[in-house]
Amino acid sequence: MATGVRRRASIDLDAIIANARISTSDLSESMADLRADAYGHGFAPVLSALGEAGVRTFLASNHEDAALVRSIDPHMRVHVGGSESAARPLPSQVIGLGLYGLGVAPGLRPTLRLSGEVIAVKTIPGGSGVSYGYTYRTSAPTRLALVALGFADGVPRVASNRAPVLVNGFRALVAGRIAMDQFVVDLGDHPASVGDEAILLGDASRDEPTVEDWAEAARVRPEVILSGLGKRIERAYSRA
Repeated sequence: MATGVRRRASIDLDAIIANARISTSDLSESMADLRADAYGHGFAPVLSALGEAGVRTFLASNHEDAALVRSIDPHMRVHVGGSESAARPLPSQVIGLGLYGLGVAPGLRPTLRLSGEVIAVKTIPGGSGVSYGYTYRTSAPTRLALVALGFADGVPRVASNRAPVLVNGFRALVAGRIAMDQFVVDLGDHPASVGDEAILLGDASRDEPTVEDWAEAARVRPEVILSGLGKRIERAYSRA
């Protein structure tokens, strides 16, 4: 088994800023929706990046986040949970889910890449039951990879047996029920090793599974997937 298990969300702050510029004609006169910890991206880093880009008004989930905004820049404004908390009216333009690459506006970029570490690999015979309740059985001898992410990290259990995962360039489905800390992927005869990266959410242009793919598998809206990502997932931020 591997040590130092990786559960990582790689977040592209430049993509968030680019999406903001696509979503509004004037950043300084718009309000950015940073509720639910910036939909799982991390409130403080997203706030700082958008503030540097010129956004002056933000929508937060709670007063703790609102206080953070005022501590960074007293000229910024915050509205909590959609209620009016400042003397001036709300901006006419709200930058919502487009910030995070969700929506139909041309040019929106994915902003978060979620990956887990392969912590075990095993070849098993056909007809074998996989994970709790054996809701998945192998149709032939196959290679299974155990990935260190689970419903305790916000990976939706209802996506069991349906959601896609990319391992070593091979796109497979979750095999069996997603457990608290891990899930299984059926790789067939494709290779994998302990320590390999398994990508759950990423960029469709690189043939990686997307937030929309997992939302469809879980039968929820894409923002539910993002906002449910757990705290023990390491957030790693990048800027050009």
